[in-house]
Amino acid sequence: MRVLLLLSVWLTGCVTYVVGPDHVLHPRRDAEAGGLAIDPAAVAREVPGATVEALPVRTPDGTTLYGLRVRHAPSGADRLTILYFGGNGFRMSALGMKKLIPLLRTGADVVLVDHRGHGRSEGTASVDALKADALAVFDAVAAEVGAERVVVHGHSLGSFLASHVGAHREAGGVVLENSATTTAAYVRSRYDFYPILRPFVRLSVDPALADEGSLGPVREITEPLLILAGALDARIPAWMSEDLYAASPLPPGRKRLAVFADAGHNRVPFDPDFQGVYASFLALVRTG
Repeated sequence: MRVLLLLSVWLTGCVTYVVGPDHVLHPRRDAEAGGLAIDPAAVAREVPGATVEALPVRTPDGTTLYGLRVRHAPSGADRLTILYFGGNGFRMSALGMKKLIPLLRTGADVVLVDHRGHGRSEGTASVDALKADALAVFDAVAAEVGAERVVVHGHSLGSFLASHVGAHREAGGVVLENSATTTAAYVRSRYDFYPILRPFVRLSVDPALADEGSLGPVREITEPLLILAGALDARIPAWMSEDLYAASPLPPGRKRLAVFADAGHNRVPFDPDFQGVYASFLALVRTG
């Protein structure tokens, strides 16, 4: 988007740029669909005893989403399952291992899914379809393990889906990692990051997209809530996570905010304090 803005300024001197769904969603499919998107042997090397199995989910409109379930051995009666929604362009074949291992090391089982139109999932991505899909995936996982044992975790764009699920279903807990309040606020923050453009470029957000984000849903979440942010995040500033925490009506004992001083947009799970923060939250989920 930055290059397009600069080119528009150079050509016209002033431009109004409308940000729509095509600028937010960047689906990319896998070239190959054979085998599993994540190597089970590689997972077992990182977390001994962990097993990987396919978990396809059929949505109400007949689309098949490609998911994977990763389980610890032996299974425990109090074992929680983290349902993970990745960020923009997330595909398990490209980023699955990187996102999976830190979550698996918390002791929970993990379910990952390729967004509609991404990776090995069928269909065409749209904001409404992704939100409906998130509910369908949650329902499928909850039917097997129990809704109260599912922690819905979303990163970046995926946090919009996690907050949507948390607002419409009774999960065990909700985790929002590097989340934005609204798309409009996110676009404004990116615009402010390039002050040289302000005299020449006006940004407008498609009204259908402007209010999409975690701000509305977080006000409806009643489950335990964990909000994670990186102080060095140059893409979604940490103050948005602070605003989400403030907007949540939950009492302090049921909502938590952790801002990692040395983490950027994709580095929160690799911070030395991440495991402790997450383990403490899972303990809260277990107690209800």
